[in-house]
Amino acid sequence: MALLTWIVAMATSATSAASPESAIAAAGASVSTSDQYVSYSGTATARHSAKFLYAEHHILRYRDGRLAERVVLYTCRDGSPFARKTVSYVDAFAPDFLLEVASTGMREGVRTVGNERSVFFRDDRVEPEKASPLPSTPGLVADAGFDEFVRAHWRALMSGESQELHFLVPSRLEEIGFRAQHLRSETVDGISAEVFRLKLAGFWGWVLPGIDVSYGADDHTLMRYDGLSDLRDASGDNFQTQISFPSSDRAPSSAASMAEARQAQLAPCR
Repeated sequence: MALLTWIVAMATSATSAASPESAIAAAGASVSTSDQYVSYSGTATARHSAKFLYAEHHILRYRDGRLAERVVLYTCRDGSPFARKTVSYVDAFAPDFLLEVASTGMREGVRTVGNERSVFFRDDRVEPEKASPLPSTPGLVADAGFDEFVRAHWRALMSGESQELHFLVPSRLEEIGFRAQHLRSETVDGISAEVFRLKLAGFWGWVLPGIDVSYGADDHTLMRYDGLSDLRDASGDNFQTQISFPSSDRAPSSAASMAEARQAQLAPCR
């Protein structure tokens, strides 16, 4: 969900001319017999041409029924990983995370060191990292925490109530006001789904594109994403994607598979 950078950049231009790896790895190092692992995959295609862009492979760890950790590998057409996101749910809505991209050296995320939390961003290997204390806004939402936000507010959203949220944009080291609302009910791959839209709050929500996300009506699992990606093309522009997550791809996984994904070597696509 760092994908919101492009939307925010458009609004901005219209109105004005311990390492993160070790912190997140440590958070996921403890494994108990109550841990359960689930994996699923998605394919990102260009919105207007259905051209293959990349694939996503998620491994989730649940502890005592609560989501504790996520590792995502982004892979090229040949299956080799070029980017990775590691997420530690120290906060359900605003987890620690690290997104790293091999081709550019871009890194962004949230880290916790002791009692201090910060947001950080680096555009490439040359630019130094920027960091700032994490905003203390109540109910702050960051990255994959949006999924948990939707599930926690499902009943209100389905009743027609829009929900305001403050979404963290690491490239700006600050949060931006957004609004989430139920858009429609539909069928995705033969399964009943509910579609929610995330848009900038206020005037810009009327003129800039939103992000549509579909979840299973019964189990609230992610089924489709339609909007700007947090990954970029060779020109530096965020991909405009539709990402499908077939329910048939969901399967049990393991601690070994998560460790392998966390340690996989990243390399640019060829």
